[in-house]
Amino acid sequence: MMSSIVPETLDAMAGYLANSFLEDPMNKAQMEGISKKEKLMRANARIAIKHASNIDALYLLDNDPRAIMVAYDTINNSKIRDAWTNIKTIVATFTSVNLKELVKLIKNMKVLVKVLDFKWPQEFVKGRHYRMKIISIDESLRGTGAFRRLITPAIEYSDREQIPMVLETHNPSNVGLYEHFGFKLVKTISSPKTPIQQYCMIRKPMTTPENTIKPKLK
Repeated sequence: MMSSIVPETLDAMAGYLANSFLEDPMNKAQMEGISKKEKLMRANARIAIKHASNIDALYLLDNDPRAIMVAYDTINNSKIRDAWTNIKTIVATFTSVNLKELVKLIKNMKVLVKVLDFKWPQEFVKGRHYRMKIISIDESLRGTGAFRRLITPAIEYSDREQIPMVLETHNPSNVGLYEHFGFKLVKTISSPKTPIQQYCMIRKPMTTPENTIKPKLK
């Protein structure tokens, strides 16, 4: 977990995270027609990283900015902070594109909003749960076991606390990967206006004798 970030680390993390965002099918569709995609993704990445750090939801693997996870126990989340972060993201978007591109971006989102739902867990989970927002592994670390090492402490924490984990992805190739770690696909959100789909997944906590010991997630 990272509680503070030096500017150099923030810049490096924003760069790696922006590249990851640009690979996502939802973001690709959203950025269609936008010339400075990387600039906009970097601006949004910086906001997401700062917000995650402020709520103790930012994790790096071995302090490496190439492997980033943003995740949190909802008991510690603040809706006010979430709303303020959304406002800052909108402002950053306005200042990163010209008027013509802003109109195009709005048109894109009018279509994509049909398959963008962050409130879906309310249908399946009552109360406290562990929210997986971002897991980003740079290409240079793929195939090294970095993903497993990054997500395992979160899984162990959820098992100890006996709370479900939830996440959504718009990349169909991610579904099998998350299933490998015990997540189940519980809902697929689609629209006839776009080929992009949202895959909603939940992992129920496992019960083991070790669940009686509840150390904090480091």
